[in-house]
Amino acid sequence: MKTTKLFSRPLFALDIRTFWFFALAVALIMSMMSCVVTIAVDAIQADIAGSVDAAEKMGRMGIQVSQTDPSVILDTMYYRVILLIPIFLLVVAAVNSVVASQVDDGSMAYILSAPVERRAVAFTHMVFLILLPLAVVGIACGVKCGLDSQIGGDSDAVVTVVKFAGIYVLAEAAAAICYLGSCLFDHNGRALVFGGGITVWCFIASLLGVFGSDKLVDMGVGIEQLDIFNRMTLVGLLDITAMETVGSNAVNYDFAWKLGILAGIAAVAYGAGALRFGRKDLPL
Repeated sequence: MKTTKLFSRPLFALDIRTFWFFALAVALIMSMMSCVVTIAVDAIQADIAGSVDAAEKMGRMGIQVSQTDPSVILDTMYYRVILLIPIFLLVVAAVNSVVASQVDDGSMAYILSAPVERRAVAFTHMVFLILLPLAVVGIACGVKCGLDSQIGGDSDAVVTVVKFAGIYVLAEAAAAICYLGSCLFDHNGRALVFGGGITVWCFIASLLGVFGSDKLVDMGVGIEQLDIFNRMTLVGLLDITAMETVGSNAVNYDFAWKLGILAGIAAVAYGAGALRFGRKDLPL
């Protein structure tokens, strides 16, 4: 197995052959989810627009009209919960298969028996884990932009791209944490408990935190106290509300430094994982 100083093309090709079908399935699932949510949001907004006159008439009669907008709830769930299920599943499965699983099943001994250094193995897997979610999220983003333009009549693709960029950075932070666990432990089960456990907690906390978000609380369907869960998960750093101001006259750049924290977590976890893998004794 020929290798450069830091990168092994045969090992990278092996990673692609192993996960291309899984990655394609996840991209299709995310695209289908986008299609269903976009159609549903458009239908809800059309229904709301059609009842505006009746609502105004009821308001003039002194009847209080509910301000609940189901499309806002669905859109919030789409970015903070729905899309995270497949992408988190992909990164957890991929990370634990490229390091800890290879040590556990003995295939790492074969890889290192060829003329390839440990640092090349660690770096090659790292590159793969950076590009895999990028390709999947990129496909899903392209589909969502097309759906917004054709179904929703929304030609502002910049906000959608920013949101999906945030999802990618979040996915990389989760992947890096899983990568660190995969490099720390020799057994796949322990690595899965570490990285997968943290990722699952981030998802569950995000699911609860959605109902404590400002949008849902303002509409009367949220619980303010649940906002604490947004401070207990990496997903809380995905500031969709701030991202939606991009392109307006009052852009809220809070999302930028929050994504910077996620990127920093990813960089530190990847670096620590690669360093640990290069120095630890492997049961080969």
